[in-house]
Amino acid sequence: MATILNDAEIKKLIGTVIIDGDPGCIRPNAYIMRLGGEGEFLNSEKEFILGKNKTGIIVQPSHSVALTAFETIDFRRETVHNVYPDHDLHGILSPTTDLSREGIVAPTTQVDAGYRGTLNWTITNTSNEERRFLYKERIYRLVIFKLAPGETPSRLYEGDYQEQMGYVRSRRKGPPVGMREEEWENSIVEGGPEKLLDHLMKSGFPWAGLGQKLKQIDLEFKTVTTEYAQIHESIEKLSREVDDLHTQRDELAKSIPETIRNVLRDESMGLQNRWLLAGGTMLAAALGLILALFSNQRAWDFVKSNGVWLGVVIIIASVCLGLRACRSPGVSKK
Repeated sequence: MATILNDAEIKKLIGTVIIDGDPGCIRPNAYIMRLGGEGEFLNSEKEFILGKNKTGIIVQPSHSVALTAFETIDFRRETVHNVYPDHDLHGILSPTTDLSREGIVAPTTQVDAGYRGTLNWTITNTSNEERRFLYKERIYRLVIFKLAPGETPSRLYEGDYQEQMGYVRSRRKGPPVGMREEEWENSIVEGGPEKLLDHLMKSGFPWAGLGQKLKQIDLEFKTVTTEYAQIHESIEKLSREVDDLHTQRDELAKSIPETIRNVLRDESMGLQNRWLLAGGTMLAAALGLILALFSNQRAWDFVKSNGVWLGVVIIIASVCLGLRACRSPGVSKK
């Protein structure tokens, strides 16, 4: 029975079956493929190369991009048998959940036993915002199955994409030459605007040129409509953010007076406590000094003979202690 490889088994494939693989891309039961350096914007047929002058791609809304994986997969039997004798490997490639959360649609595909080459896939941006992807970013999940001896295919993969590296365009064979237009079915409704425009474009000069212009105007109108919808959505989003800021401002305005009152009340209580503490200390010191003087005759005589300058010293010390008590912080409340 085929089994899904876990992280310990996938680690054995790095460097041989998964060429240019990174152990940091290994998950409990999958390997996360990274964005390679070659691809094509399908809407404009513009190819690109990352890793040199460019470090990422921008996918516009409603646009599709063909991508390549950074890693190369080698499912050939001679390679796999070095790790798993009498077994073959089969892979299922699917997008990460990050892509679906951002409105990126990507197909799920399979990697047949015996395949060797670079994996290609296509993503489409169905959201109203542009999406950006960095070179070597982890975006596709490869789940690898180990096929038991009874499940291995008698004929390994020998398709058109075998041993192909980098970005490879579709090699699907087109329709045979000479087919009549009436043999094709399409979505155009008889009598509809698309049908009328099609007839106009096939009417020859000068109507063909006019039809081309009308078709171009229609495409531009659709683009403007999409852009208007995006602008409208952006304005609504900005309005919501402004309303949130106004609400926060009102709440802050209500809380500031109460905060100021609490601070003033705490500071006044602290100041009052410091004055009481300083006054009590000075009173206790004065009582102790008086008792000491009255209980000792020699001390009393000394005070009477030097009373003037002793009084000045006591006054200065009292003032200093009072000022220090005012400047010291109050006792914090837990």
